[in-house]
Amino acid sequence: MAKTYTREHPSISVKAGDQFVVELAANPTTGYQWQPAFDPAALKLLGRDFSLAGAAMNAAVGGGGAERFRFESLAVGVSQLSFAYQRSWEPGVRDQAQFEIQAAG
Repeated sequence: MAKTYTREHPSISVKAGDQFVVELAANPTTGYQWQPAFDPAALKLLGRDFSLAGAAMNAAVGGGGAERFRFESLAVGVSQLSFAYQRSWEPGVRDQAQFEIQAAG
């Protein structure tokens, strides 16, 4: 099972070929979504999903939760992974998260 990282632990150590997950708090019903930015020679985005959290699971609409991004490390070395929390129709960014990926051979 792939290890999960949050913004509280922005240093990610993996081996080239390993998979890992980044989990960030989100509420897509507000129109905001996390948009990842990374070097495609270093990382591959395998998928993303959202799940409701706690009390929000019982809410009919508008619950917050966590957005998860599954990546594969492609190459040995250090790379950056950043996320911008924004609405596609608005300029600017509401929040950001930064990660450093250290991939060993």
